[in-house]
Amino acid sequence: MKKYLSVILGIILTACLVACGSSNKDSVNDDKQEVINNQEISDTEEQEISAENKQTEMDADSEQENEEKVAVVYFSGTGNTREVADLFAKETDADIFEIIPKNMYTSDDLNYNDDNCRANQEMNDESARPAISNDLSAVSEYDVIYLGYPIWWGTAPRIIQTFIESYDISGATVYMFCTSGGSGIEKSISDLQQLYPDVNIVDGKRLNDATELDIREWIRSLTPIS
Repeated sequence: MKKYLSVILGIILTACLVACGSSNKDSVNDDKQEVINNQEISDTEEQEISAENKQTEMDADSEQENEEKVAVVYFSGTGNTREVADLFAKETDADIFEIIPKNMYTSDDLNYNDDNCRANQEMNDESARPAISNDLSAVSEYDVIYLGYPIWWGTAPRIIQTFIESYDISGATVYMFCTSGGSGIEKSISDLQQLYPDVNIVDGKRLNDATELDIREWIRSLTPIS
């Protein structure tokens, strides 16, 4: 009888051990599957983040490519136009280029009361093209150009014609600005539009003693309302 009970207990014990082993195995398998699932979720999240980052970079690159390049180009005989040009560059965050004459203008050259002064001689000679000393070829790469100058004899100085004829700005939208003792900018714009029909000269404004606000308001008036 004791032998019989021992056999039965042995069978029961073996069954318990098998059941426990199976349970532990199932638990281990479940743990492994959970780790795999978590890894798959992590990999998916990583891929989504990577895709989002890539799209953000692509959007930033596209925005940079579409951003217009703006330049301020100016000639200044006495410094008045230079001051306005500096404000323009600051307000538009544009690159700035000065048209520097090969032979700088002196106060005697700009003595308009003297018929024989250099400025008067140039303005009386339609073929006059004062030489420019610096290389301004980089302006050809810009989309928008603000071109500034003083008014001489009611129009733009001849050196502005030298600039337009020397460099290709036909791909840019060009806005003029000027300083003057009394004349407006309208004649200079119409003169240059007639002389250079391939250049997209859109508009212009006289900006004597201009402030940042004056320039800001004019720039805003040039931007179409969407």
